[in-house]
Amino acid sequence: MSRGKRARCYNNGHAVERNGTSQGKQRVKQFLEYAESFTVIILVLFGITGFSYHLFRDDGWIEAVVGNVWDISVQYPLIVLPVIVAAVVLGKTWNQARLASGHTSKLPDFVIYALMAAGAVFIVRYFWYGTL
Repeated sequence: MSRGKRARCYNNGHAVERNGTSQGKQRVKQFLEYAESFTVIILVLFGITGFSYHLFRDDGWIEAVVGNVWDISVQYPLIVLPVIVAAVVLGKTWNQARLASGHTSKLPDFVIYALMAAGAVFIVRYFWYGTL
């Protein structure tokens, strides 16, 4: 029998196609899917870890932002109030429009891709510079 032909096996009166090469391809495909899932999970975890490290460390991003906002609110208190009100109104309007439209969003996909990209950056920085 040549390699390209398939053998037919009869099991319980039903013809079943058997092909050894398709089982091998299926195993390789399954392995590649597992490897892809594992890579995505590792990159997302490194992205979350890197962001957490930079947000919560001493002199991190939160301290820098909160310190700058505190300086602005102490120096210019009348500017901060309209900005806060505008942010709340815009957030509420956006949320209502999003719920009313009922369209599915691509935002979760973009968040995952951003975390994967950040994870790759943090992994490279860790191995290149020795720190996140």
